[in-house]
Amino acid sequence: MTFILRLYMVYGVCVFSLGLLILYPLYIIIILSPNKRLLKFSYYLNKLWSTLTYILIFIPARIDYRAKLSKDQAYVFVANHSSFLDIPAVQVVVNQMIVFLGKKSLTKIPLFGWMFKNIHICVDRGNAVKTEKMFRQSIDALDKGFSIGVFPEGTQNRKPPVLQKFKDGAFIIAIRAQKPVVPVTLVTNWKIWPALGPTLHWHPLILIQHEPISTEGMTLDDVKMLKEKVKNIIEGELINHLGEAYTKKN
Repeated sequence: MTFILRLYMVYGVCVFSLGLLILYPLYIIIILSPNKRLLKFSYYLNKLWSTLTYILIFIPARIDYRAKLSKDQAYVFVANHSSFLDIPAVQVVVNQMIVFLGKKSLTKIPLFGWMFKNIHICVDRGNAVKTEKMFRQSIDALDKGFSIGVFPEGTQNRKPPVLQKFKDGAFIIAIRAQKPVVPVTLVTNWKIWPALGPTLHWHPLILIQHEPISTEGMTLDDVKMLKEKVKNIIEGELINHLGEAYTKKN
């Protein structure tokens, strides 16, 4: 059985990589074009790539939209993080262009890294100057109408599904930009391909896009309150769906 699951993982990685290779010339055109308005078209590439990846690895998606979001509003999407497939999962559920915040180490991945650093925003931890630059880039993207995607646990959770401590960054960005925060619960990705897992498993992809939380009038003194509110929403949904699978590990 383990052998079959490993073959399934090899197949899944090939599907993911082949999708990137096929679409890569279009990413190059968008990135190198002097017309930066074309950047919004990367949304369609991301959506296509992510959706086809899950279809071709035979994973059905069950999406629960708790509120209809405005297409004219930029949001800060905040999700739990426990799988290599979390970025594609967020792109499946969110129906607008997202600029992700990701670790600088992602830029070292062949092909994907070049695309990521030219479309998304890299986080260089431990450097105050570069952290402030990241905040400014994120706020600028929001002001231009691009939503931001953040995994506030900071790295893939090695002991899912229990949430790790949330970092402040996403909530500082949302408050400084005065943009709504939208919690996203990725319920089952940790079962499909867990962090550092050597095998891929079949399981329906369950996604929940929660109601937006307004940050209008909030100050940086409200970061902790906002962070805890978002964490409680995501954690509550995980407990609701997973029951003992969550509480026992907690």
